[in-house]
Amino acid sequence: MQPTISDEYILEVVENSTSASNKMIVKEYNKIGEGAFGTVVEAVLKYHYNQGNGTGDNVNAIHEDWIGPFAIKRVPAQTEYKSRELEILRAVNHPNIIALKYFFERKSSRDGVIYQNLVMECLPSNLQNEIKFYRQSKYTIPYPHMKAYTFQLARAMLYLHGFGISHRDIKPSNILVDPSKVQLKICDFGSAKKLEPNQPSVSYICSRYYRAPELIIGCQVYTTKIDIWGLGCVIAEMFLGKPVFQGKSPELQLKEISKLLGPPTNSFFFKSNPHYRGSMFQTKLFSGTVKERFEQIFSNSPPDAIDLLLKILVYEPDSRASPADVLNHPFFHELKRKSFHVYPRGSNNSISLNLFNFSNYELELLGPLKDELLNSDD
Repeated sequence: MQPTISDEYILEVVENSTSASNKMIVKEYNKIGEGAFGTVVEAVLKYHYNQGNGTGDNVNAIHEDWIGPFAIKRVPAQTEYKSRELEILRAVNHPNIIALKYFFERKSSRDGVIYQNLVMECLPSNLQNEIKFYRQSKYTIPYPHMKAYTFQLARAMLYLHGFGISHRDIKPSNILVDPSKVQLKICDFGSAKKLEPNQPSVSYICSRYYRAPELIIGCQVYTTKIDIWGLGCVIAEMFLGKPVFQGKSPELQLKEISKLLGPPTNSFFFKSNPHYRGSMFQTKLFSGTVKERFEQIFSNSPPDAIDLLLKILVYEPDSRASPADVLNHPFFHELKRKSFHVYPRGSNNSISLNLFNFSNYELELLGPLKDELLNSDD
């Protein structure tokens, strides 16, 4: 249950779509989350107009309705990461990426710090909660939902990676969903960065369970393929109902990965970080092939899902499937059928999803794969 708060104030707010600044009333009423990054609260906004124009005419006395609800992420202003988050959110526009609606700065009366406030769309749940809901019911997320959510997640990555933007913290709690619409949007761009070719970035990034193996061993010149690894971990978690790799430390995280993928190669270590001096886990911890190991761990999953995971959860970043490859995988062919419908959680009425409304930019990114992707399976 979300803690109830009550805070109402008036200040200048910038509308993202127009960059226009308007005086608005902000009414906060629920705390959604709190962590090292800052605080997220649920709120509604309303335009504030002065009563009268000084001549006795009430021309500005317009009573607007509250708009929202929104999620307001509040972080200390003027840090490199936080200005980067605002910059990225202002630049992106995609149905599967959380939309920034307004933003403003406000000085806290509690600690005197100026906070940047990002006013974003508010969805009712996240993928972590969905996985937990079904796990407590002794089920996994239904396959049609799983396919629709994964497709939307890969589509968001296609768009972001086209700009060279890496989210750098893909995990179920950063993936918002609306179960009533089977709709998904990536959120929390506090760690996101536009990666420049051959330019170093910090390797201590991404939550450990979802951290790509090259990051674990200290690679500093990496690519957007670290997000693809996170995607694979999220897909695996939807099938298993729990994180697939749960190391108690970064080094033990690599050991957990080697239990599924086998030992990393020497060339992987050398290419990722030639100065790495930690454990290399070169002893194979299972018998049989890697494919057989995947089939053993994901024994209740369909063959096309296992094949998709085999193409994503790969040590070598260059060998990992691209977002376009993921979107074209047979695991999603069912989505292309005109007859495809899903039943939202708790509903007896099916709904159709508009998953293929690609923009011209997305089609350009898909390249030659777009024709295959857009061909109906009916």
